[in-house]
Amino acid sequence: MSVEAPNVAIAFGSVAPPQGDIIQLSAHLGCTKEVSSFEVLLQNWNGKYSPNGAYPITVGLDGNLSVGRGANCPLLLTCRVESVKYESTPLESYLRVSGRCWGERLFRRVVTKTYENKKGEEIVVDLLDYYVGLSHERSSTELVEDTDTTYMRLEYADTPVIDILRQIAESSDKSGVIGFDFRVASDGKFEFFPKGSKTSTVSLSERIEGSQYSKDIHRVRNKILVYGVADKSVPSSKDSWTESLSATDGEWTATSGIVSADDTFQVKGSYSIKTTAQSLYYASCLFTLNSGKEVDTELYPTLNLWLSREPSFNGNVNLTLFDTSDRSAGHQFTVGSEKWFQTQIPVGTTNADQWQVQSGFDWRQIKKVKVTCWFDGVGSGSFWVDGLFFGGRRYSSVKEDAGSQSSYGLRELVEVNEELCSDLECESHAKALLANLKNPAESLTVQSTVVDFGASPILAGDKVHVTLPNEGVDGDFRVQSAQYHVDGKTQVLEIVLELGREKPLLADYVYALKSRTDHLSRYKTARRGG
Repeated sequence: MSVEAPNVAIAFGSVAPPQGDIIQLSAHLGCTKEVSSFEVLLQNWNGKYSPNGAYPITVGLDGNLSVGRGANCPLLLTCRVESVKYESTPLESYLRVSGRCWGERLFRRVVTKTYENKKGEEIVVDLLDYYVGLSHERSSTELVEDTDTTYMRLEYADTPVIDILRQIAESSDKSGVIGFDFRVASDGKFEFFPKGSKTSTVSLSERIEGSQYSKDIHRVRNKILVYGVADKSVPSSKDSWTESLSATDGEWTATSGIVSADDTFQVKGSYSIKTTAQSLYYASCLFTLNSGKEVDTELYPTLNLWLSREPSFNGNVNLTLFDTSDRSAGHQFTVGSEKWFQTQIPVGTTNADQWQVQSGFDWRQIKKVKVTCWFDGVGSGSFWVDGLFFGGRRYSSVKEDAGSQSSYGLRELVEVNEELCSDLECESHAKALLANLKNPAESLTVQSTVVDFGASPILAGDKVHVTLPNEGVDGDFRVQSAQYHVDGKTQVLEIVLELGREKPLLADYVYALKSRTDHLSRYKTARRGG
């Protein structure tokens, strides 16, 4: 198969070495995980490219590399010279020039900033405009594409720009599929787009001269355990127990005084539980859980309540837990008057030293919660309880694939993600990870000296179709990197593509439905209650 000779044009600053001076040229095109880079070996006759030569090439210069065949010589890389090395013998002199594309600017700056209620693309554009200085528009077309992800709050302190961009790319979704790519294109423009959305027009059919195809089970995971934020509670609403004397899970009674539901004074919801004493030593209320609603504090290690008292009480409060056998554990604390105070008390076996525990008390079967406020002697007054719940458990989900386990053995993955705020979100995320990881990864390297890409080089992040009958390969692959090698002596242009095939990572959890859009918006911060 005959192909036209390579056509190369390069420039560093105002210096444009002729193709005859190019001994070797290598360009490595990267995407998301890496930026593009290059190396050019030049014949340096009479030191013309040296510092004192007629055409000095120095570090810091901007430049460009164009590579093609025949009359075609499309721009491949807009770059910056970062290294020059002079190599010489008594008879020969060479200059080795290397550097990276304009994506090297992504590594220069660190960011200290908080983003609140911002879409993924808004954050990317802000970084480009105010920290990086890369254009993201081509012929009036915005190159940073919209995401369906809204980040409620992201805080950064001295964080490199590249790290933030990777986080946004890895976590943003579009139309239900997670994952964006970004690259600095040949013309130096920054592009941000959904993975797999850029399809190369170049056909590789019958032009692949060498290939290496592999399946790798190192990444296989067929049992996924996902834990979310430690904010799961009983009750799940965190306020329903204090919205009525007869709650869904239990009932309030008075053990000293009179108990009532108060809709005039509350810190959460519409009601609080009010306990009033007249000429008594103390006022006390008791919440008794219905049968089957007992709480396991080994799973929910925090007891939360809001309390407000009148000044007639001395400030001493007794909190008592009863198990199903009426054994007790008591905790004492003090609280100020005439405002709401939140109290969060560790519970469970590991926190038993903070309680006065009756022998045999079962932390796994909490049946009753009693709150007692004391007077100095005999007194009268009221106190209020609101937002009573047991919490501190992580949301979670476990998903497995029996077929994958049978083929590759049990291979587990545990992920803790503080942004997951329900068991359903954890379940959806676990399902997505399992679908993506239960099968072996496929990787493919192809090499060719006869591919003619015309005016449209294959870029990292592009999608290409590959058919290799002997290997049973026939499908679309994502270009992880593209390497272009020009040998000036043999006049050969070789292209090496590192390809990968992954299942799309489906959007793993839904945070909110916006009434003004058909898309799903995902809010990426933990919603903490209490």
